[in-house]
This record gives sequence, structure tokens and C-alpha cells, in this order.
Amino acid sequence: MDDKIKTTVEQFISLFEEVFDKDWKYSKEMMGIYDQTEEQKRNAKEMGLETIDIIADDGTFINPKIEDETEDWGYRGALLEKYRELKVLLKN
Repeated sequence: MDDKIKTTVEQFISLFEEVFDKDWKYSKEMMGIYDQTEEQKRNAKEMGLETIDIIADDGTFINPKIEDETEDWGYRGALLEKYRELKVLLKN
């Protein structure tokens, strides 16, 4: 792989990880995404509303810590699959 391409891909991966994993809490705040409180979760359950976890409370976009990473999120599963594949290729 060309050195410039490899460096650019490595930088992209690093920034992708910063925004969507290491700094996920701040990224969510900047996008106006807030976790439900326990009371909100309880109220939703009492009203019979279905809650689909797309990211666990302690998860991130990159590491959602749920069984089905594609649940109700379009191409996220494919993005995460290719991200992980790219990381392996860069290590080799």
C-alpha cells in the first residue's frame, strides 16, 4: 500500500475512533443525543412502548455492546464490519 494512502487511512481510523468511541459521550451531546433516565425507561415500559436498544448504556457507536448491531440502524452493521476488517488489514 502506498505510504501516503496508508498514513491517511490510519489518520482516518484514529479520528473515527476518537469521535465514535473514545469521545462518544461528548459526540452524543454535540448531536443532541441524550440517554434516557431510569424514570423515562420505566414510564415507557408502563405505557407499553417497545424500546429497542441500539447502543447499550455503557456502549459506543463503534462498540455498541448489543447482540444485533444492525437493529434499526441501516448501514451501521456493514460500516462496523468494514471498519474492523480495515483495522486488521492495517495491522498486517
